[in-house]
Amino acid sequence: GDTPLTARGQQIYQERCISCHGVNGQGTPQAPAPIFGDRSLADLADLITRTMPEGSPEDCVGDDAVAVAEWMQAAFYSPEAQARLNPPRLELTRLTVQQYRNAAADLGVEFRWRQAIDAERGLNAEYFAGRGLRRDKRVFQRQDPVVDFQFGAFSPDGEKIEEEAFAISWDGSVLARESGWYEFVVRTENAARLYVNGRSTPLIDAWVRSGADTEFRGSRYLLAGRLYPLRLEWFKFREPTASVQLYWKPPGGVDELLPARHLIPKNSPEVLVVETPFPPDDRSAGYERGISVSKEWDEAATGAAIEVADRVLAGLKDFLKLRDGEDSAKRMREFAGQFAERAFRRPLTEELRQRHVDEQFAAAKSPEDGLRRSLLVTLLSPRFLYREVEGLDDQYDRASRLSFAVVNSIPDAALREAAAAGQLQTEQQLREQAWRLVNDPRAKSRLLEFLRSWLNLERLQDLDKNDEHYPGFTPQLAADLRTSLELTLAEIVNSEQADFRSLLLADRTWMNRRMAEFYGVSWPESGSDFVPLSFEPERRAGVISHPLLLSGLAYMDTSSPIHRGVFLTRAVLGRGIKPPPVAVAPTAPELAPELTTRERVAVQTSPELCASCHRMINSAGFALENFDAVGRFRDRERDRAIDATGQYEQRNGQLVRFNGARELAGFLARSEETRRSFVRQLFHHQVQQPILAYGPETIQRLSDLLEQGDFNIRRLQVEIAVISALRGWSTKSEQTVADRSETR
Repeated sequence: GDTPLTARGQQIYQERCISCHGVNGQGTPQAPAPIFGDRSLADLADLITRTMPEGSPEDCVGDDAVAVAEWMQAAFYSPEAQARLNPPRLELTRLTVQQYRNAAADLGVEFRWRQAIDAERGLNAEYFAGRGLRRDKRVFQRQDPVVDFQFGAFSPDGEKIEEEAFAISWDGSVLARESGWYEFVVRTENAARLYVNGRSTPLIDAWVRSGADTEFRGSRYLLAGRLYPLRLEWFKFREPTASVQLYWKPPGGVDELLPARHLIPKNSPEVLVVETPFPPDDRSAGYERGISVSKEWDEAATGAAIEVADRVLAGLKDFLKLRDGEDSAKRMREFAGQFAERAFRRPLTEELRQRHVDEQFAAAKSPEDGLRRSLLVTLLSPRFLYREVEGLDDQYDRASRLSFAVVNSIPDAALREAAAAGQLQTEQQLREQAWRLVNDPRAKSRLLEFLRSWLNLERLQDLDKNDEHYPGFTPQLAADLRTSLELTLAEIVNSEQADFRSLLLADRTWMNRRMAEFYGVSWPESGSDFVPLSFEPERRAGVISHPLLLSGLAYMDTSSPIHRGVFLTRAVLGRGIKPPPVAVAPTAPELAPELTTRERVAVQTSPELCASCHRMINSAGFALENFDAVGRFRDRERDRAIDATGQYEQRNGQLVRFNGARELAGFLARSEETRRSFVRQLFHHQVQQPILAYGPETIQRLSDLLEQGDFNIRRLQVEIAVISALRGWSTKSEQTVADRSETR
């Protein structure tokens, strides 16, 4: 409500500002630029003091400037005020590329079976005497954590298996850590073939050797949070030596031994993964949205529909599950109807069944042709390609919005059944379904996907450092840093508490031996692969001092307080930062050898054109100056003590001071601005609609809920999904949901 201060600010604005800037800061012919942003109260008051009214800024200074700034913040300047004046609208959207791939995969899962992911890791191995994989020649079975064997001139069992000829098969499933192209690599001087997500055709076929090659490669697109069947068959016959290793190259990574944590000793069904390339989705709002349809996207959707239809027809026996004596033509027609219902996320009306099933089979030359036609018509229908396209806003639409918000895919059987039974009516009913889904591996993978986006990891793919200054910082070590951070994030996501604050305050880091040796951490005798270690807990805290971020937000030779400060203020604290008015190359260290990095940055950004933003950016980044370009701690630079003090002016005008990474992390973990930024970004990632379209109070409500709910991120996921499910795009009214909430 109004206070004496805001009332005074409104009066001054109307007397001295409205003629140029308009009633709500929308601008006029004299000053057409609208006024809005996210400057703090003190910063906005300072701007008014220095520049307004134009030509006579001395007329509005001191308490008057503060009063005008406070009134402007509440009336039209802040994002929340803008949402009240110009409510964002919920948009009709198509499936994003990732949603299309997930939906196609889950349409396949519906007609097969799903293997649960438990704690067991590794692959089932069978060892055979002789070069064949005959059951009667099997000598023993066991679980191997990885495939990494150097037999040399010997056999796996000198008493039972002859050295001249023996064979091994490894069977199980591979778990993808993120969606993308994975390159699988088999290294052997012997014979091998590898099957990944398919039993009929090997991805790598070196069963009949020719030439001297010992490395064989093949690629598969995999979706995160899912299991894919994997089988490696290998044999030795009369070669002087024997060895076999199974590597992979994850998206954005390097060749590495396929680790046990991604191998499951259980079989799983083939996943229907669409590999047709799509043009990228729009990300201009800071998150993926399916808001445009181009000729290229239309062609990709057609190609993907043909790919799915081909895959279904090729595996028809598995999909139909025909019983003895069952009419296959009748079963195909039933399958087509079930497929369309699941693709459309609601029961088929008689009209839709006629159009998408009956007419297609009637016009076909064979049942198989009829099924193909039906699948293509279904997959190219707007009811599949668009989100809740009819805008009915009924319980089936609620089920769809809830499912896409949590797992980014179509509703499963349990959610469809709840919609059919009218059990998605209340918030509590929706909340129960959301909790069920949030524990699905797909939901956890989606949360990890968000955290990668929150930390801007996609921009930290190529970490190249000066070999002379940082010997040992190899591409392999850079990949270790990525794995280390991934494991740190996964540990928090998979924990019962899923505590948001742990992202900023965690006091241990996952490391392998190579990483531990580079950063001077004692490696445990029992250590193998990656293990969690205490890593300079008196100096570091959470992700902001993780070596991957510190080295990624740095130059080849030096640290970069600006890059680190931009990340902290924009991604973590959620401050809007305008692009620099002019591009300025950083001052090279050799051009100012007498200055520290902090001093060089301060001098370079001192002009008033730069200083208005860099006062905030630099000061946050300076708190991480104890860490060099590869994220190693240092207390001196150029034989001078490092100054890691910094400060941050909050939106409410209060100044916070900190010294070093731990104090900075403590402030961030306590800050309401950090919570609000995290809430806003997670909402956009899950719902792919503007959060302020759900009401200007939504950010604060969810921020308070995160704090009151023990900072549990999964609970926040659930509440975001419930909000999304309850309010959707509808053809019934041109009002936005924000409009409706204001007029109830």
